[in-house]
Amino acid sequence: MSQALARRASLRELPPAPAGRTGWPWTEACEPLPATRPDGSPWPRVSIVTPVYNQGHYLEETLRSVLLQGYPELEYVLVNDGSTDDSEDVIRRYAAWLSYWVTQPNAGQRAAINRGFEHVSGQVLAYLNSDDLLLPGALRRAALEIDPQRGRHVVMGRCRFTDPDGRYVGVEHPSRFTSHARVLEVWKGHTIPQPSVFWTPEVWRTCGPILEELWVDYGLFCRFSRRYRFHAVDQVLSTYRLHPASKTQVSGEQRRLNEVVAISRRYWGSALAPRRWRVALSYLLFRFDRRGRALRGLRLAREEQRQGRPLRAAWRGLLAALLAPEVVFTAALFPALNRRAPRALRRAFLALTSAGPSAETQAYLERDEPWDDGWIGRRLVRVLDVGAGARTLRVAGSVDLHYLPGALTLAVRVDGQLVAAPRLEQSAPFDLRLPLQAALPGGQVRVEIDADAWFVPHRVLGNSDHRPLAWCLHALAFE
Repeated sequence: MSQALARRASLRELPPAPAGRTGWPWTEACEPLPATRPDGSPWPRVSIVTPVYNQGHYLEETLRSVLLQGYPELEYVLVNDGSTDDSEDVIRRYAAWLSYWVTQPNAGQRAAINRGFEHVSGQVLAYLNSDDLLLPGALRRAALEIDPQRGRHVVMGRCRFTDPDGRYVGVEHPSRFTSHARVLEVWKGHTIPQPSVFWTPEVWRTCGPILEELWVDYGLFCRFSRRYRFHAVDQVLSTYRLHPASKTQVSGEQRRLNEVVAISRRYWGSALAPRRWRVALSYLLFRFDRRGRALRGLRLAREEQRQGRPLRAAWRGLLAALLAPEVVFTAALFPALNRRAPRALRRAFLALTSAGPSAETQAYLERDEPWDDGWIGRRLVRVLDVGAGARTLRVAGSVDLHYLPGALTLAVRVDGQLVAAPRLEQSAPFDLRLPLQAALPGGQVRVEIDADAWFVPHRVLGNSDHRPLAWCLHALAFE
């Protein structure tokens, strides 16, 4: 094992940032931490392993995000797994600040990570892929939260998705831990964000090394969760970069699901274990897709009705109701009753369908850009180029109040100043022209629109759409 600490890095000492790169971790760094923790105890040694394979374009940013944490007890190990790009050149530029690094013939991600952990000696362990980043304060928070004496052997923070250029896309990786069984039920969504997970050496000794060739983190976390609970931390500790060469992007959704389910099966237990049968039943219900079948049946029933075949429409509707009565109620009956029901009753029903966002929905709550289909969540933020003299803001869109408790109010701000708060009381398209207090001088102007209500389609339709949605945007412009 390597006992060498990484040399304390600073912006002044590290290689200069490439031209045009600013912010964390190029021109910003964490302040060095004090010699001891707030209670006077020494900081635990944190060991980070980064496997590298042909990620030279992103590797330098990853390295700096670890080295500039200002953490006094850092051990940083890199294993270059036979890269054929400029990865080794990047590593050599930062070698003076690394505890250990090595280049080996290509053997795969599993072998690279396992070899890296052969050279660590820390009390807190983690691995960070060479295209992901730690965010400021991540190591400090992990070191303060992990505590074997209180049963905190595994710590899990939040993680944001970024685009190839490192820009936040407004979506987080779902982050929630409930049980080992839920980790195995990966078809319900994978809620363990790998770059934000830290653990003790005991966990690695009892659950490591990595065994799987594909989706190495998922198999590892299946074993972690079999013996330990994950202690969740409400702080974004890392970013996960989405780019064309990333494994998540290369593998199709169905292929990825099939591969992780195959891993999950290895941990279901023996044929006599009750957990095996509970998890197997959950998977069978997922494959059967009761709610999806009911929705498809309703669509066919509506088509039969339009074709003038009421008996066949009634029969398909009845089958859908027998299969998933809650879906038929929310998708077919509730919209018709919504306007007639008392407001208190509508609010009570919609509270049941929107309260307590799931981990999948929480991942979308901070998104402030339109989705590809035009839907807007809780908030829209746009920066528009405006010519001098504009006196009106046009906001055009549509709203469907069927799954909202009543009218929808949009608070519209221009450069932080409230312009209007129109109340939309009908399910219909709208085209608003909102007067400004004064003509704009021209240049870039920030527009913010906050909705006072939203719904989650999956909660009411069972269609696996977990986005929080409020209204649809058709046009946004100054006039």
